[in-house]
Amino acid sequence: MNGQLFTDDTGVTIQRVNNELLALTETIPGYIIDENTLDTVGPLVTLPYAEELKTEILTLTTAHVMYDSKRKMTVGYATRMTRSNGQWLDVIFIYDNEEQNNLSSTTDFNNNEADFDEGGRFLSITRNMNERGKKYNNSIKSQTKSFRYNYEHGASYMHSASITEDYLILSEIPLHFSLKKSLGTLLSGKVLTDMFKWNESLPTYFRIINLDNGEEIARISGPGFFTFHHINAYQMKDSIIIDICAYDDHRLVKELSLNKLRENIFPSGLGFIRRFHLNLNTKRCTEPFENVRQLSHEQTYPISYKNSLVPIQIDLPRINSNFTGKFYRFIYAVRGPPNYFFDALVKIDIESQQVTGLWKEPCTSPSEPIFVPKPESLEEDDGIILTIIFEQQTNKSFILLLDAKTFQEITRAYLPVHIPFSLHGNFYN
Repeated sequence: MNGQLFTDDTGVTIQRVNNELLALTETIPGYIIDENTLDTVGPLVTLPYAEELKTEILTLTTAHVMYDSKRKMTVGYATRMTRSNGQWLDVIFIYDNEEQNNLSSTTDFNNNEADFDEGGRFLSITRNMNERGKKYNNSIKSQTKSFRYNYEHGASYMHSASITEDYLILSEIPLHFSLKKSLGTLLSGKVLTDMFKWNESLPTYFRIINLDNGEEIARISGPGFFTFHHINAYQMKDSIIIDICAYDDHRLVKELSLNKLRENIFPSGLGFIRRFHLNLNTKRCTEPFENVRQLSHEQTYPISYKNSLVPIQIDLPRINSNFTGKFYRFIYAVRGPPNYFFDALVKIDIESQQVTGLWKEPCTSPSEPIFVPKPESLEEDDGIILTIIFEQQTNKSFILLLDAKTFQEITRAYLPVHIPFSLHGNFYN
């Protein structure tokens, strides 16, 4: 592997796909993890965008794959960038093991009989793969369908997306791949994000794809903004409502560099919740909360503040996963005002537009709050919040459990190792 373009440090998140846990990041290889022992089973390198391209510079995938329970498939995507053959978006549908057998024979899957290839550019991490890893790679390859879409202004950085009952919604923000900057980055050894250029004069495009057949049904222009994380989306008649943790620009990317974090320099804080209304008939995007707030003091992200549902800076948003793609009410997130990096956990009621829960302790750093629903309960906030807290002064970490309704602490359990910073995780039975 080329160490500048690929990494086997799959530390962004854990997802379960077709009965195996996967450790994922934003470059091509993932890792299969044994659920009982947490041992590495082997790499996952058989997704369609793992195929090497002529003059390929970079392929960026999403670690935030989404599960479509209606069609029993996992949805993912990757942006592919080459030196002389263009740039495009690949979207993949990975069908569950049993679901492929129920699909029409006309469904165009990859070759079911294809054997796993131990060669190629991933030889260094595949040469000793065991039979379980090979079987899983072959299974994923045979159960995946892919679709290709072109870009208008060049490849866009997209960390996450949303699904509704019928659609995949991607936000193509104006942070675009630059061939000139990429060549400079490769020569200088800088980080991958230096290959992208912020184009403040361009809009964000919402690309909407039909989950039944991969057809692009609309590409709607909206205001330019930066985002890492979508929160949720749902359908209303001939429109889509989508909530996103948004920033006015991409300065956060620079502030998340290792040298800045080590110096505790985080001047801008996190983003704001913004809601976008996508009309599928008129192909127009509007913000229902545009300019709903007045600037009473200086804001690092004034546009996102004025258009926010709740005037609080957050990120790493989570919801009750049973409400993914549906009308919902509650968001759980980490708070990050200017000059602080993840200083508290919050529960937000978007119906009342209020912060209804706050957990905060001095000299602690919380991680993403994962909502675990109470079995059989129909109430959206009936469950627990599961997260990891790092104590800065003792250098210890503990698992924190909060009652999701009251946001009061249930218990905490200290870990045998410290976990100073983590991004994403999931809870699986």
